[in-house]
Amino acid sequence: MFSLVMAFLHFALETAVHVKWGQFLPMLIVDYIAVALVVGGAMGLLRWNWGPGLLCGAWGFEFCLNYRTFFSRMPSILEGTANDVTLYTAYVLGTLLFLSIPVFTYSVVLCVRHHRTLLNRQGK
Repeated sequence: MFSLVMAFLHFALETAVHVKWGQFLPMLIVDYIAVALVVGGAMGLLRWNWGPGLLCGAWGFEFCLNYRTFFSRMPSILEGTANDVTLYTAYVLGTLLFLSIPVFTYSVVLCVRHHRTLLNRQGK
């Protein structure tokens, strides 16, 4: 459920940022891909008890996306040339980056547990 809530927030906030300030369309699409992966993995796990690997991959993608977008703003912040929008965005992205680390780690644990359960059922 946490993943679904986070995916909804990501979608809503990213859309709001796009509408208010605009951004290069491929950058918006990559965020929507991340949202779709998280929703697909979460729904698969919640509804049909499959797909922890998809959820794990989705959170890995989210982590990498947050990492890349956060650190892409750091040079201008460190140089003192960042505007208020860049600073605000960096604060939000930094928070999301540090939030995505434990969630991604937990999704890896879920994936490993699921794999071990399948192996135990098969007697391996």
